[in-house]
Amino acid sequence: MQRKNWGGLAVAQFSWLLALSAAFPVFAQQDVIEQARGLLSSGNPKQAYMTLLAVQDKHAGKIDFDYVLGVAALDSNKYDEAIIAFERVLAANPRHAGAKLDLARAYYTSGTYDLAEATFLDLKQSNPPPLAQQTIERYLTALGERKKVSRPGFTGYGEMGLGYDSNLTGVPRDFSAAVLSAFNLPGVDPTGNSIKRSAAFMNAAAGFDYYHPLSRGWSAFAGGDVRGRGYRNEADFNSASAEARFGGTLNQGPQQWRLAANVQRFTQKGEAPGDPQPTNDRNLIGIGGDWRRTLDQKNQIGINLQVNRQRFPDNDVEDFNQALVAGTWQHSFLGKGLPLLYLSGFYSDDRAVRKLLDGEADKSKRVAGARGMVQVSLSTALQVFAGAGYTQRKDRSAFARATAIEFGQDRLADAAFGMTWKFQPKCGLRAQWLYSRNASNIDIYDYSRNEVSSTIRCNFG
Repeated sequence: MQRKNWGGLAVAQFSWLLALSAAFPVFAQQDVIEQARGLLSSGNPKQAYMTLLAVQDKHAGKIDFDYVLGVAALDSNKYDEAIIAFERVLAANPRHAGAKLDLARAYYTSGTYDLAEATFLDLKQSNPPPLAQQTIERYLTALGERKKVSRPGFTGYGEMGLGYDSNLTGVPRDFSAAVLSAFNLPGVDPTGNSIKRSAAFMNAAAGFDYYHPLSRGWSAFAGGDVRGRGYRNEADFNSASAEARFGGTLNQGPQQWRLAANVQRFTQKGEAPGDPQPTNDRNLIGIGGDWRRTLDQKNQIGINLQVNRQRFPDNDVEDFNQALVAGTWQHSFLGKGLPLLYLSGFYSDDRAVRKLLDGEADKSKRVAGARGMVQVSLSTALQVFAGAGYTQRKDRSAFARATAIEFGQDRLADAAFGMTWKFQPKCGLRAQWLYSRNASNIDIYDYSRNEVSSTIRCNFG
């Protein structure tokens, strides 16, 4: 009978146990990383962060662990912790592009804009893949907007465009039938502003803003815009507008405040009957405040409050005072094409200043609306977009716009499709098609409209 080598067997078993115990931390690290990745992919970054945080003392300093910890912290709005984790990754591997990109995002979201810009520019020089290039360009554009309010100097733009408007006066297909329905007046033919007109047009605009930093994040600004549109063979409907504005901005890292006052002037002769002939001119004076906050690297929200005084020099029954509130939400996706989703909504209460000729009715109204837009980047220079909006108007006064309809209600829907091409670092071409349809229970305000246009815009400063 062969004698067993108990001593050798014991040594072999001990060696196996020793190897297993040495490998166990590696297996444990991989298990917790995979668990955290699963939580991140299922949209639960806070749980992923807490899972990794519980074992951070054992695995901190290991590249894979620190990178996933940084992503979880960033998606959980733990910006300082994310920055520390990504910096540990880059200390071990300075060429880790993912950690550098996410570090730049963390700097940006936390409001450390100088470090964010330097990190993004460093990444840009490393010839990253197309998706990363698009991400970097988007952040650098946003950083440029933030920087202009923190440094003294001018920024501005100029643009020129061509287009075609299928219904520049916004009138129904059958004006005579619409007048009969709204006012019980048969046989009224359209004249002047009531004639449906279509025409090609040219437009141009220019504007500037000057920013001057004050202290503790405050900056003062002043600026203005001028715009004009001219129609082919419809000179009476050419229009021009000018705006002047001034105010202050407060930059508090992930949130920004803006207070402003503005004055606007719009002129258009039109073809309304009368002697002297009334025009479509209007003037506006407004004050407002705007608040925006970056929630994380993907989401930004905003609220705007505005009070306006709008006057029509040649048609004072249209004069009104307006209180408006609006909200916005912007979401950036990090997948292919870097889709950008923008949603907004508003409500305004427009109080008429004067009564109509009957001494009872006026043109007070309530207006509410919503809009959505999606943009997808095909390259760093080319984006396509699509948007849609809906606005509803309700008259507050009986028989304000018609004698046969007590309370007018309008439902305006529109859709837009187009593309933007950045053919120079500060110049781009925007081409779009816009369709709008106003459905009203007062037929005289029921119309549809198509507009196609292309505009070149260049920025400076």
